Amino acid sequence: MAQMIEEESNKENAKASTAPKARKRKGVDKWKTKKWFTVLAPALFNNVALAQTPGEDPENLMNRTISVSARELTGNIKKSQLMLKFRVNNVQGLNAYTQFYAIEVQPGSVRRLVRRKTSKVESVDDVTCKDGARIRIKSVALVSHHISSPKRAAVRQLLREGMAGVASQNDFEALLNHVVTGDPTSGMMESIRKIAPMKRVDVLKVTRL
Repeated sequence: MAQMIEEESNKENAKASTAPKARKRKGVDKWKTKKWFTVLAPALFNNVALAQTPGEDPENLMNRTISVSARELTGNIKKSQLMLKFRVNNVQGLNAYTQFYAIEVQPGSVRRLVRRKTSKVESVDDVTCKDGARIRIKSVALVSHHISSPKRAAVRQLLREGMAGVASQNDFEALLNHVVTGDPTSGMMESIRKIAPMKRVDVLKVTRL
């Protein structure tokens, strides 16, 4: 009888040894290891604070991008449709400094401008700025009625030449600032009006390559 009890006991011990042991894992709250960094706009916008972002290591913040409405930075309600994109390129202490990366018009604002019996001519061109920066500019011309294919090609060529001319006269940041605060396409209107009755010409997107 003692032998049988011992055998049963051995079996129970064997099962216990092969059964998975419950491990108590102590969870690590990663948020407690993170710091909060202030993302700052470039000097062009007086280094104003754009946002707060968490990070464990300053290196993890490098090349992080943030989008802000131009209205928030300029106070100009007419620039509400412009989204400015900044990229972190330097971190000092808890401050993350950025450089101008791109500008883009919100798609909905363009759709509202395009009505029936209106032609939209778009051009996407890679051009070089005065400081050697290579950029891609997407521009659009809105014509008050439908135009033929040859006229569309002629308008697109004028857009291409006009964008190349504006880029060659401005550094990259100066060009972006011109888009935000002014109208870099104003000089193209008269030339295009000789081909077709224009409603407006706009820069839709500028991105550094």
